[in-house]
Amino acid sequence: MATMDVLSAKLLRSSLHPHAPFLPCPSLPSRRYRRPSSIYCRLTTSSLSSSSAATTSEGDANQDLSALLSDESTTDAPGAGSRKKRSNSGASSIPSGVRLENISKSYKGVTVLKDVSWEVQRGEKVGLVGVNGAGKTTQLRIIAGLEEPDGGNVVKAKENMKIAFLSQEFEVCASRTVREEFLSAFQEEMGVKTCLDQVQAALERATEDMDLMGRLLDELDLLQRQSQDVDLGMVDVKIQKLMPELGFVPEDADRLVASFSGGWKMRMSLGKILLQDPDLLLLDEPTNHVDLDTIEWLESYLKTQDVPMVIISHDRAFLDQCCTKIVETEFGVSKTYKGNYSGYVLAKAIWVETQRAAWEKQQKEIEHTRELISRLGAGASSGRASSEQKKLEKLEKEGLIEKPFQRKQLKIRFPERGRSGRTVLAINNLKFGFGDKDIVQQC
Repeated sequence: MATMDVLSAKLLRSSLHPHAPFLPCPSLPSRRYRRPSSIYCRLTTSSLSSSSAATTSEGDANQDLSALLSDESTTDAPGAGSRKKRSNSGASSIPSGVRLENISKSYKGVTVLKDVSWEVQRGEKVGLVGVNGAGKTTQLRIIAGLEEPDGGNVVKAKENMKIAFLSQEFEVCASRTVREEFLSAFQEEMGVKTCLDQVQAALERATEDMDLMGRLLDELDLLQRQSQDVDLGMVDVKIQKLMPELGFVPEDADRLVASFSGGWKMRMSLGKILLQDPDLLLLDEPTNHVDLDTIEWLESYLKTQDVPMVIISHDRAFLDQCCTKIVETEFGVSKTYKGNYSGYVLAKAIWVETQRAAWEKQQKEIEHTRELISRLGAGASSGRASSEQKKLEKLEKEGLIEKPFQRKQLKIRFPERGRSGRTVLAINNLKFGFGDKDIVQQC
């Protein structure tokens, strides 16, 4: 009787605790789980498989339960300990978003980034432009923490910043339903739900083992408090709210992902990262493999989002519609232009023209100075020649204007061809119409 009173008290306690402190999800083998300092939301590394929603066998459940109740400590989440973090100490702060300061990066002795500095803040949509191989995707990977720069600082508005990275390939699981695909965005929440299901199933089987039941009730207490902390009850509500915004109808929730086109799969991928409520959104070629209607929808949708974004795209019209700032990377050095892509093209052309004029003027001055030194090189004017020589050396060492680089544009013209002597198509006695209405008769 006393044992049952203790169990009743534990059951009562497990249903309370409205203001309980945060407890990380015990989906790892121990309750002493340490949260990683930064969270990187990356679709291509989703850990939920297509069978995650399936019911486990009794043997697997008992094995999972033993691990769940284990008292052994564990290490950090995968990748959290192995990824080296670059310190922001000494770097300037930023109120929102991310700032890159003098970033450099080389691969096998080849310098890709030499001096890259720019920032993105809330409400801004930055477009990264440059030729293939200029290091645009490398910058995204450095921001996301997937690669470390050789030099410089990545300054974030907060340490535990959630950064969502939509890569060029929209990785979704074809065997899932649309709802299951969106649920895969809630890894922590689904981990709590899985543990809750396991503990509740084990409680139903542990009616004869009072010691095990007591331990299970303790675990249930922790999990119920944790489900409140991660807002588990709002998962379905968030999905139901987002689906219409992405263009899905309620009936689509139970359709297989495989039945949708590439454009709709892109919407699923984007929806998954938006469900994670990121602090920064990185989009690498989001318009690849999608139709015009989806691109136009994406343009309109991104305009409504306030989250800071960094976008890589070869679609100039897309950059024109979405971006508020353009960052060009050329020869490993970045340059920032305010406005959209068309504004960047105009500003770049003006800068190149101004830079070329300044360079040509300086080259004339240098040539004039050299001629003057040559004339004054001997006799009474040698002192002045020496002075001019020192000025020239200082200029060549410190103040040379760099000649602007302009890539040659390839222009191809195909000559007009005369009419072929061969018959390409012949139509005889064609009759065509709709229903009872004839459109073409005996053509």
